[in-house]
Amino acid sequence: MANNQSNEGYLEESPIQNRQASQLTSLFHIQIPVKDLDQSVRWYQANLGFALKDHYGTSAFLALPAGPLLMLWETEDDTSATFSVNGQEMPVLLFATDDIQSIYEQLNKSKAEITHFQQEGFGWVLKFFDPSRNLWGVIQEKGKNRTK
Repeated sequence: MANNQSNEGYLEESPIQNRQASQLTSLFHIQIPVKDLDQSVRWYQANLGFALKDHYGTSAFLALPAGPLLMLWETEDDTSATFSVNGQEMPVLLFATDDIQSIYEQLNKSKAEITHFQQEGFGWVLKFFDPSRNLWGVIQEKGKNRTK
């Protein structure tokens, strides 16, 4: 559903009024830049459990069991999928998990730069950089723990 801003400055839910917007069915894939495509493919497979779907030489599609595909684009440009708010770097996208502790341990083991790992009230949040300096986040919502 779309959100419209009310007179009080708060967002409220309202039905989609633009027919054009209702023609979208899903988010197909996300694209991010990487410095070394083959190294990045291996890193995403080993550390986050992605599967390689297609490799095109300078780009590749990776997949998780659910959600949009992740497309990696090899580039020499000085760019990343990261933005800042009041000087604080923020991830563009966040993954969902029911086992954030295992992801934290794997990223620590692989010497990934972890910038944030703590309980935020609604759940646990983990933020880290991939080898190409793309900042990612992982959320484990409260009550969504993997049973072992």
